Amino acid sequence: MAKLFNKIRKNLVSEKPSVSRTSKYLKYAIGEIVLVVIGILIALSINNWAESKKEDKVLKNIYSVIVKDLKNDINDIDEILKNYEDKKPVFNKVLDGKMTKEDYLKCPECLRLITGYPDLSLDVRGYNLLNNHKNISENNKDSLTANIVQFYTEQLYEININEEQKGEDFGNNYQYWKNNYSWFSDFATRRNTAGFIEYAVNSQDYKNRVGMQYLINYDVLLLQYADFKKNAENLIGRIETKNTN
Repeated sequence: MAKLFNKIRKNLVSEKPSVSRTSKYLKYAIGEIVLVVIGILIALSINNWAESKKEDKVLKNIYSVIVKDLKNDINDIDEILKNYEDKKPVFNKVLDGKMTKEDYLKCPECLRLITGYPDLSLDVRGYNLLNNHKNISENNKDSLTANIVQFYTEQLYEININEEQKGEDFGNNYQYWKNNYSWFSDFATRRNTAGFIEYAVNSQDYKNRVGMQYLINYDVLLLQYADFKKNAENLIGRIETKNTN
């Protein structure tokens, strides 16, 4: 088409000046402008296509990191859930008033029933990459990206609050024992557990504290972790499906 316009231009230049020549030249000029515009539009289209492909590749890489993070989180949650299930019979035995001194002597780990806990620290590297990605905005998020952001926003908020509540309760227990019981230093340093065992077997205060931890563990965190795992598995399935297409 460029050769055609060059030929037309040469013919116009060779013609004598006239109204007809001016009209033809205007048509030629308009045609050349149209050709330039078409060329620009084609170039923009190719550039946009290339940018779109590049963007898809970046997002797929970020999605892959998120899948890895979620799988690690699910493994951590499975370990925590197993820990809770293993301890549940001891919790119930304490709350039913059936734990004896002999039981505590035979079960050293039972002495630490409410003095330590497995905490959950979610992997958020992929989520942070997604949030920091320069082309991610409220206006151009696809449905999957929006769902990922919503998932992490909700889960991080809920889990962090519950973990803080659990940690605060543990801190309150230690503070109370430190300020009120002479056996605390021996118990805390594992020098002697006799005083703590006597307290655990005979004190309603201890049973109340165990009850609070039972509430946090089994009526709050257990359900929260199960909900996270279910939604995370669903999200993993969606991401893997999208990344294979």
